[in-house]
Amino acid sequence: MVKNVFDVIFGGEFLFDWNQKRAIEIEFVGLAYWMFGYGLTFGDSKHQLGRFFGFGDFFFDPERISDDDSTDEVGKKIRIRSYILIIQKGISYSLFIFQMGFATTTSTIVSAGMSERIHLKSHCFISFAITLVHSIAGHWVWDQEGIFRTMGVVDSAGCSAVHLVGGISGLVATLYLTPRRNRFAKNGIRTVSDPTKAIL
Repeated sequence: MVKNVFDVIFGGEFLFDWNQKRAIEIEFVGLAYWMFGYGLTFGDSKHQLGRFFGFGDFFFDPERISDDDSTDEVGKKIRIRSYILIIQKGISYSLFIFQMGFATTTSTIVSAGMSERIHLKSHCFISFAITLVHSIAGHWVWDQEGIFRTMGVVDSAGCSAVHLVGGISGLVATLYLTPRRNRFAKNGIRTVSDPTKAIL
């Protein structure tokens, strides 16, 4: 019944499939970004390939920040240090969630090019993989030691790490996959969708 109501209101199988995959995609992108993405983007750059990807901070956990001054004799200094650590953890969580939003956007750009042409398991795998690709490209332009950042490239609103990576990946996926089923009539003319959807 819910699916039938959804079909009537929002336009059938395409949007039901699309929304179902978006809900699951957020989970897989979040998992990939938590496991590896944040570390590839903002991990340590002081290694041989540090200009190309970060290393470390995998399985993101700001609780790893330690209080080095805990043996200090003055209680006031300990309280101030603890307060600073709480602020640092809050900033770390905020940055993580903000950057995960960019990773999710990159993945949704790709998935729009694959709609109705890919199974759910494959979609989950591709979402996971695209998140890692986005994270490496993000390191190039967002990390202080990133290869493009050191050349002076400024990434305005995620135009390269989000939209360029998502657009190119979506184009590759679209070229690889066949056209959508039932999108075109047998004579090659595109079928017209319901114009009342524009009102919604």
